[in-house]
Amino acid sequence: MAVTVPLIVVMGVSGCGKTTVGRELAERLNVPYADGADIAREAGLPPADGEPPDDAVAGWLRRRAASGGVVSRPALRRGDRGRLAAAVPGLYFLHLDGSRCLIGARLAERKELFVPHDVLDAQFAALEPLAPDEHGAAVCIDATPAQIVDRAVDAARTPYTVQLATGVHAYIQPDGGWCLSNAGFVSDGTTTLLVDTAATESRARLLREAVLASGAPDPALVVNTHHHGDHTYGNGVFAPATVVGHAGCRQQVLAAGRHLELVWPEVEYGDVRLRAPDMTYTESMTLTAGGTEVRLLHPGPAHTVGDTVVWLPEQRVVFAGDLAMCGGTPFVAFGSLSGSLRALERLRSLGAETVVPGHGPVTDAGVFDVVERYLRYVAELAAQGRAAGRTPLEAARAADPEAFAELREPERLVANLHRAYSELAGEPEGHPLDAAEYFADMAAMNGGRMMPCHA
Repeated sequence: MAVTVPLIVVMGVSGCGKTTVGRELAERLNVPYADGADIAREAGLPPADGEPPDDAVAGWLRRRAASGGVVSRPALRRGDRGRLAAAVPGLYFLHLDGSRCLIGARLAERKELFVPHDVLDAQFAALEPLAPDEHGAAVCIDATPAQIVDRAVDAARTPYTVQLATGVHAYIQPDGGWCLSNAGFVSDGTTTLLVDTAATESRARLLREAVLASGAPDPALVVNTHHHGDHTYGNGVFAPATVVGHAGCRQQVLAAGRHLELVWPEVEYGDVRLRAPDMTYTESMTLTAGGTEVRLLHPGPAHTVGDTVVWLPEQRVVFAGDLAMCGGTPFVAFGSLSGSLRALERLRSLGAETVVPGHGPVTDAGVFDVVERYLRYVAELAAQGRAAGRTPLEAARAADPEAFAELREPERLVANLHRAYSELAGEPEGHPLDAAEYFADMAAMNGGRMMPCHA
């Protein structure tokens, strides 16, 4: 199954293997790769001996925000990385790290690549190692290319924290597949508000460690964007924090119980202590976290019947929950297709500059366009399939989803068709469907196997 990771810049001095590792990493992750010449060509820039400008690199990366991508760049100073990171939310830097002696020896073996000693020395002098507050990792290159790529893939799958604004962080769990959801937190160092938890006790504890490592105290408030276990199972780890959510979220947490075990009983969930929201609202609620205004907005039935959008108006940051998935297929079986389209309009109206999706890397408001195109595609398929007397499974199997081939979890199409058929039949938005039926259909779409839980 393809892995979606943050957009990656592979960097290092000449001879460290940027091109070799970058190409292989992109192939292993099933995402596009580009070097300087590729980027210049796509941007319509004239051929040049040097690297393309940062704005061309940033443009190439932003255009791959939904699918992921890998580029290779020469030794970068921190300032260069900072400008790229500011232009591309969620950008991940992978430093191929080797000693001057090791890289010099490798260059001596590569007759096709001549790099004078003084040039290599200048590159080592220019390269500034990644700082602890930067998003990325150093990978030692004292290994075979395959082993280096293994290390790079492992690094890219490690959960990471991204600072979005002063006191505002997103916590991203690659690859963003089934049950690997995102979280976030707002803190001024004295008070902390957490958005969502995780699917297992161990992952929730890693999230707590990340919050504390930032200098923030344990959360006093935990906001759940909806009831699904990958966003709520870790609530108990943060006791005695007050859990906040929509009234529908509380109802569904209590009704669903330990629902993830019904689908994926083999997962080690740990000591999961279910906690439904203690404090609820119905339309909107405004909280304050360390002086930061945090607005909770209910968009109506969408991903579920109890969704919450977490909006920070001053910072122009929105935690969209599973109303938006970056690189993943939208999923409306528990909520409403038509309601999701209305929710997207509500999200657009906020004017967010940074979007933290429920799954996948941090992105911008362009993700709403991808979700809308997909949902309208589902609506069209449903109308055609139902008119032709096809079941949702038959309609899904007959579909050509080429336009959305880059999205993970394509099997969700059939579950979304179940919801669309329900609404075409006149059933209310959010009307409960037979989850066992559409999960069985998704398994059928997945080659007859239940989809893997990535937690």
